[in-house]
Amino acid sequence: MSIIKQTIYLARKTKEKDLEKKLYNLKSTLLDIKGCVYFEIYKSDDCDDEFLVYEEWDSEEFYTNSLSSEAYKTFQKSYDELVLKKHNLPVL
Repeated sequence: MSIIKQTIYLARKTKEKDLEKKLYNLKSTLLDIKGCVYFEIYKSDDCDDEFLVYEEWDSEEFYTNSLSSEAYKTFQKSYDELVLKKHNLPVL
């Protein structure tokens, strides 16, 4: 059974473009990982510093395995510098 993960990221002041770039780098890599069905980034129409990341995975196991991928590790290295706040929406 597939799972859907949705995460809202709020960028630190003046880091909006950097966060957006890192999220798109993450997307381009994760779409090639086995089990990733869909990965999209939506920028808020109202706030330049807010992004919604929508991910669909074939299973929780594929998602969990992706967290140890080089793509996620690279994203995590810049996380504290770029992200002010993160909110995980309920898993679907």
